[in-house]
Amino acid sequence: MAAFDLQEQEQIAELKAWWAKWGVAVIIAVVAALVGYFGNMGYRAWQKSQGTAVAQAYMAVEAAELAKDPVKLRAAADAMVKTHSGHALTARAMLQAAKAAFEANKLDDAKSALEWVAANAKEDAVIDLARLRLAAVLMDQKQFDAAAKMVDTAKADSFAGLFAEVRGDALALKGDAAGAKSAYQFALTKLEKEAPNRELVETKLSALGA
Repeated sequence: MAAFDLQEQEQIAELKAWWAKWGVAVIIAVVAALVGYFGNMGYRAWQKSQGTAVAQAYMAVEAAELAKDPVKLRAAADAMVKTHSGHALTARAMLQAAKAAFEANKLDDAKSALEWVAANAKEDAVIDLARLRLAAVLMDQKQFDAAAKMVDTAKADSFAGLFAEVRGDALALKGDAAGAKSAYQFALTKLEKEAPNRELVETKLSALGA
C-alpha cells in the first residue's frame, strides 16, 4: 500500500508539472474565447464608460504578478471583484491570484479565489478551468472525495478528458483503484490523440494494472 501511495504521489506531481507547463496556454485560450462578450452592442456601450477603469484595475493585477507578490495580487483581484465583478478580466484576475497563492503554498487563499471563479464566471470553460484547479487544491488538502466531486461533470465537453483524469487522480489517492481505472479509461475516450497528457493518463492506468 505504501508503494502504491508513493507511486500515485509521483503521478500527481507529474500532473502538476503538466499544469505548470500548459496552464498559462490554457488560460490564454479560455480568455480568447471570452471575446464573444465584446460582440454585444450593449456591452460595448458599457465598456466605453468603464473600460479605462477596468484596464487600470487589471494593470495592478499584472504588476503584482510580475513582482511575484501573491498578497498584492489577491488584493488587486479582490478590488476588481468589488468594482467590476461581472467583467471577464475579473475572473482571469482571480485565476491568476489563485495560481500565485497555490505556488506560494497558500492553499486556502487559492481555494477561495477558485471558488469565486467557479461561482461567478460567465463562461463554461472558465468555470471548468477553475474547478480543475480547485480539485488540485483539494487533493493537496487530502480532501479526495470533495476533489472527485468537483470534477464529476464538465460544463464544456472539451474539458471532459481533463475532468476524468483529475477525478481518477483523486480516486487513486483515496485508494479506490477500480474507480480510478474507470475514470482514466473514460479520459482516454475523451482526450485527443495528440493531447499532451494522454501518455501520462496511459501510464497512470498501466500503474494500476489495467
